[in-house]
Amino acid sequence: MQFQQLNAFKAVYELGTVTAAADYIHITQPAVSRLLSSLEHNIGFKLFQRVKGRLLPTDKGKAFYIEVSKAYSALESLSESAADIKNSSYGSLYIAAFPMLSSNFLPKLLGKFLSSRHNLHSSLKTYRSEEVLRRTALQSCDIGFALLPEITTGVTSIKVECDCVCILPHNSPLAALESISPHDLEGYAMISCEKDHTQRQVDKVFKKAKVKRNDVAEVSLAIAIASLVSEGVGSAIVDPFSAKYSSDTGTGIITKKFTPAIPFRFFILLPALRAKSEIIDQFIELFFQEANSAGIELRRTR
Repeated sequence: MQFQQLNAFKAVYELGTVTAAADYIHITQPAVSRLLSSLEHNIGFKLFQRVKGRLLPTDKGKAFYIEVSKAYSALESLSESAADIKNSSYGSLYIAAFPMLSSNFLPKLLGKFLSSRHNLHSSLKTYRSEEVLRRTALQSCDIGFALLPEITTGVTSIKVECDCVCILPHNSPLAALESISPHDLEGYAMISCEKDHTQRQVDKVFKKAKVKRNDVAEVSLAIAIASLVSEGVGSAIVDPFSAKYSSDTGTGIITKKFTPAIPFRFFILLPALRAKSEIIDQFIELFFQEANSAGIELRRTR
């Protein structure tokens, strides 16, 4: 039983003549007649009888039409379902990220992402970067964000880079400067982060400039640094995400470009043994778009 046969039968039944059915489904009258004859041969009973030049459905033809209509209704339902699936986002998005991103930028990003995608199951969990790498390699998340110097095997990675910025208290004498250099900060109180990769780069820049920092505090998290800066304790060199999040909270922190540029690097990680989905591609694209909208210039490097 072929779809063309059923289509011809349905058209003849509803329109009453072979001529009208042929015009409706855009084939010739002889082709309609052949389709009807072959369908009757396949099912083993007559569908129509000719009475005074008109085709009238037999009782079995009427019963068969009811079943054909059910099949067409099911096909229409499938078309509607396909449209719903096209306009919705079935699937999952499980994110693992290091604390700095998961505490400010990513929650806002995920909220915006979910607002236009229904039926999408998601989670955002915070881990140390080493644990993010481990979980991504084990295929237990869809996407990971890790702050590590380099990535080994087991995952597919996108290296992301941006420039650190200098954050100042709102009443800093340096607020009028376009950009801040190590020499500008000489003698001023500063807050540093514990010795991670970024802080070691900051140390090198000051050492090369032969400027001794006046460090008055050392903390573990960039958000804590921003809080101390907002209290007027001192200035600091931080990643642009932490600076943006802190300035958005109305703390009065001033953000300035820092020269020479100190790169802040992290990785977007993807499970190596899993095909990348359209949802992941869209989320990564939105990640870069939203960072750019926030004034954070991200660079993808290999």
